[in-house]
Amino acid sequence: MTRVVFCADDLGMGPERDEGILRAAATGIVREVSLCVTGGGETAALARVARQSDAPGIGLHVSFTYGRALSGPIEGLTDPSGRFHGLPRALVSTALGRPRLDAVTREVRAQLARLRALGVEPTHLNGHHHAHVFPIIRDAVLELARELPALHLRVPASPEWSARGATLNALGRAFVGRARARGVALRSLPCLGLDAAGGDALDAFTRTLERLDGAAEWVLHPLAGPGEADGGGGLGARARQDELRVLESAAFRALLARHGVEPSRFGDA
Repeated sequence: MTRVVFCADDLGMGPERDEGILRAAATGIVREVSLCVTGGGETAALARVARQSDAPGIGLHVSFTYGRALSGPIEGLTDPSGRFHGLPRALVSTALGRPRLDAVTREVRAQLARLRALGVEPTHLNGHHHAHVFPIIRDAVLELARELPALHLRVPASPEWSARGATLNALGRAFVGRARARGVALRSLPCLGLDAAGGDALDAFTRTLERLDGAAEWVLHPLAGPGEADGGGGLGARARQDELRVLESAAFRALLARHGVEPSRFGDA
């Protein structure tokens, strides 16, 4: 059997996302979820997770593009009130070296502290819009990884031939290189699911399974309704709903069995 960690991002970012993630977890396929703590929805989301009979592992979905900074305003990343500007400005600002590392480090640690205050010790860490591998932010994340060697970190990668795919791959390679230069041992798995969905989700999932070559992390963004999608993971609302439909289908479960895939947690893979 090949162990695959199906990890659903964006928990705590809205009721329709939470519902989609929890329904996906109820199938037994999604066994890890990533919680965002900058939007104010984390407490309600965790209460729903706690009611599940076989609750998934929970990680920190670090955000520098959504919600409000927990540590206060950050130059280049937030407005004066501390609200994050969003993906385009965050990517440009970090590439230009505008945010101060000490301010970014405070924010990463504040988000981790918030998660722990809710009673969660994270199994993994990744970033909304993959912000954890952006310049400057990645240095704060890698310092945390040095202190928490059991933490699984996502290294984004995409087979997609596009500007987005090329950017993801470049950021992922730079993250690995930065870790190596700093002497930080990354605990990670090959990353699947970051190519933008096109057409039927079952067909896309089938193609992904055909590329599978050993244990991996499969990134998901299931959504239960049409009202909450900001392009996270390269998916619009319709594609994210289709993703949930496939995860709940007998056809996908049969497909996993045919390929010898065992849905797992990070500690098992």
